[in-house]
Amino acid sequence: MYSTPHIISKPISNNRLNFDERGNRTIVVPSLIEGTIDDVAIGNETVIEWEVGGKIVAGRWLKHFVFLKNARVPTWIMDNHNHAFAFWHEAYWKWWIQKWSLLVHIDQHTDLTTPGNFPAWKHPEESDEFLVEEYTNTDLTIADFIVPALATGLLQDALMVTGEEKTGAGIFSWNGELKKRNSDSIIVDIKSYPSIIVDIDLDYFSQGFDDTKTLETTKYWIEKADIITIATSPLFIDQEKALSVLKSLQSSLVAL
Repeated sequence: MYSTPHIISKPISNNRLNFDERGNRTIVVPSLIEGTIDDVAIGNETVIEWEVGGKIVAGRWLKHFVFLKNARVPTWIMDNHNHAFAFWHEAYWKWWIQKWSLLVHIDQHTDLTTPGNFPAWKHPEESDEFLVEEYTNTDLTIADFIVPALATGLLQDALMVTGEEKTGAGIFSWNGELKKRNSDSIIVDIKSYPSIIVDIDLDYFSQGFDDTKTLETTKYWIEKADIITIATSPLFIDQEKALSVLKSLQSSLVAL
């Protein structure tokens, strides 16, 4: 999966965002390597362009996605967040997680937009590498990759941690549409889930919250994770700051 970088020139996936308003209409998806946090490096290629604050802004890619060596649990680091969808499925195929998992989504945004197209498969056991990678890089964007995982049963619930508190701002499930319920009891309720995916967007740390509190919340959930996905989110946080935050999480991510 993601064995080579590839170019997207059609208005699909993240390249369809503001496609007609952009001068550059090509984005690049990096390849995946196994490495350390030191291998997470910013490149010069464009991975996304979108209107932010009334102007088109280009986000620069990571030179590679990184599957973290010596991680406490399987951990993937990427630039655009929709690729997490593919890595959740890889974890499912390798028996690192089970279907009906809890997603703990630590992010400035909920990313709960409903996609234009749902997957061709109805259940995660019907998916395969080709189908998942094609769907991720054709239909999904940074804003709509969670709902299809709920709709097909890979996820049972998604906890939205968009503020400082580790109990989050609500739990979302899918039954033909999104349903929200209170998340105050999630610390106790996590025992009922077969596995936990902790999904971190580093733009969570760009909101002006207390850094000590946000790091505490993030590290709390990292300790509960069966797998971890991390997005550097090039449009929504300065990438040097993102890498700095990533290094501050290193001791929690990497096995001693």
